[in-house]
Amino acid sequence: MRAVQPSSSGICALRVSPKPRARLVCLPHAGGSASYYRDWSKALPGHIDLLAVQYPGRAERYSEPFARSLESLADETAAALVQFADVPLVLFGHSLGAALAYEVALRLEQRALPLKRLIVSAHPAPHRQRESSLHQQTDDDLLEDIRRLSGGSTPLDEPVIREVFMPMLRNDYRLIESYARDIPERVGAPVDVCFPLDDDEISESEVRAWQDVTPWMLGILLFRGGHFYLQEQYWELVERLLQRLDSTNEPRR
Repeated sequence: MRAVQPSSSGICALRVSPKPRARLVCLPHAGGSASYYRDWSKALPGHIDLLAVQYPGRAERYSEPFARSLESLADETAAALVQFADVPLVLFGHSLGAALAYEVALRLEQRALPLKRLIVSAHPAPHRQRESSLHQQTDDDLLEDIRRLSGGSTPLDEPVIREVFMPMLRNDYRLIESYARDIPERVGAPVDVCFPLDDDEISESEVRAWQDVTPWMLGILLFRGGHFYLQEQYWELVERLLQRLDSTNEPRR
């Protein structure tokens, strides 16, 4: 197995194998980057490749303009994944990445590409998107929200880091706060929702609303912890995702 460099398409191949049976594609949260998922390669079996989406305006894409909308970013991401769709894809998105993964899933299926599963984490269903306008508020307001979600201090408390990363973070908030779907469009693949029990960003009813986007029985995976539960629990998370990939799904009754 070998690691390859991020491509200009915005897809970062973190781990590839000679004969993969599937490719796990990870979509980061607001302010996140592809490197957030690098350690997941330690927990995955050799027959599953690990890819992560690098959003424009950060890391090796720092010089590129920010995405105009979540929908345009989904268009770009789906087009970039075409070259990796020779084996089934599994999409995992956390927070903002959950809404983006859903939109990418719709576009992949419109292209008749093989989508094995959609796994969303810590975010309401698309038609239950919460109203918010933090992207229009002050830097201090944004920082306070980041501290709340992360449970304490953040690297953005450092003025130099804040100056570099605050525009990116503000745009990410704009993307998700401007996103809405009044009526959800169905994904043909099974859907699982990762639900951190101490996360104020999602409620049980918002979790169960994801059932409206799939004809399959919704899988709900409970985790202890808050919004960034996956940072310390990624081994357990990956193990449970692998169990879901091996499970036999039933149509919704």
